[in-house]
Amino acid sequence: MVYDDRVRTHLVRARILTDGFEIEGNVHIKQGMDSGKVSDILSAPDSAFIPVTQAKCTNRASVSSKPVHTDCTIVQVKTIKMVFPFED
Repeated sequence: MVYDDRVRTHLVRARILTDGFEIEGNVHIKQGMDSGKVSDILSAPDSAFIPVTQAKCTNRASVSSKPVHTDCTIVQVKTIKMVFPFED
């Protein structure tokens, strides 16, 4: 028997700022959330972490640090200071 436990999502390209990092990538929003916007994730009681794919992570504390590119980065919602969706 094969199970398909994947959660259906749609992607929103966004820039996320935390105290330490600027992260730009694809934010995955669960289908069926109220408006399908990034703000839904930030206010959802069951969303402690946000997966961000094709992410570029830049250390905000070091001007000379080079961005790190990752296939997937998991961001803790309570660390997010600002989100700039590119299409929302």
